[in-house]
Amino acid sequence: MFRAVRKWWSSGRGKHTSRLFAFELVVVTLGVLLAQELQNWAQERAAIAHMEDERNRARTELARVHLIALEWKAAAPCLDRRMTEIMAGRTDAGALRRPQLRSPSYAAPDDASLILIDRRYGSTEKTMMTNVAGSVSNQRNITDTIVDEWGRFALIDPDNGAVSANDRAQARLAAANIKGQLHSAVIVSDDILKRVAEIRVPARGGDPRYGAAHSCAAIWKSGRMDPPLTMR
Repeated sequence: MFRAVRKWWSSGRGKHTSRLFAFELVVVTLGVLLAQELQNWAQERAAIAHMEDERNRARTELARVHLIALEWKAAAPCLDRRMTEIMAGRTDAGALRRPQLRSPSYAAPDDASLILIDRRYGSTEKTMMTNVAGSVSNQRNITDTIVDEWGRFALIDPDNGAVSANDRAQARLAAANIKGQLHSAVIVSDDILKRVAEIRVPARGGDPRYGAAHSCAAIWKSGRMDPPLTMR
């Protein structure tokens, strides 16, 4: 058997066959590597496309968050002044009626997209997109707390029956709590405005008929934190 193999090799056919085998092995290996590279390239392009979609979605949401932060900055002093009036004894229906409060909504891009955002657009955008989510959550909690506290003013609404000293005390406490929440709302809004400015996100996304209050009277007359822009 070994003599036959040696004869086959010595005849040159063995060397030719081995070269063909080596060539085919190289071709197959290169083909596998090329296919893997193409797959990796396709996956990378898909990840980049997904990142761009996530970034655009996040920036669109942040534009609305920016707008609502401006509205809170304009409305908070008016709401605070109304709390002072209620604490001083004003209990008419107009004073006790709560305007519609705007609450922002935002979700940061997923972790994989944030890594790509960091690489393509820089660490500042990645950091701001991540951190502003906490500020938005705080603003939503503040809004919910104000709504809950405002509900306690029903205790001093004459239409709901006789008002006791305890009712007035509870209403004063609610107004004081709302004052504290409004102070927090301004701080959080300032933080949001600083972060969106860092990544150059403009304020937009709301109904063009409404916007930041030009006057306190416009808030109370319209019943909206963002009264009609034609109302003064």
